[in-house]
Amino acid sequence: MSFKLNNRRKYPDMTLRLLAWSNAIAVISLGVAICLIAIAKPKHENFLDHFYSVQRLNPSWNMDLIGYIGIMLLLSFLASVIGLFLNSKRLQRKGDHVNATLILSLIISIFSLFFYLRFTLA
Repeated sequence: MSFKLNNRRKYPDMTLRLLAWSNAIAVISLGVAICLIAIAKPKHENFLDHFYSVQRLNPSWNMDLIGYIGIMLLLSFLASVIGLFLNSKRLQRKGDHVNATLILSLIISIFSLFFYLRFTLA
């Protein structure tokens, strides 16, 4: 005769909710940083700009947005580290797993912060 306990929890525990929030913050801030990079990069002249002699191109990076990119990358890095710390505390149960999204966002954030610091300090 097997005896099975019923799961009486109605909501996920606080650690699991914080893990989900840190995962969301890491991914969203990384996505915002990528969008800001696309907006801040210098515009290149294409055929139509040359043909119609358009003078609206900015040949340099938008330095106002560069600071926001650094903040978003740092936020993604911190949220990934906090999420991986919470995930390591949670790995004691049988059905728990390492969150691959947090690892991937941490790796991307580290490399992006390296290039960001290299770009701003140069």
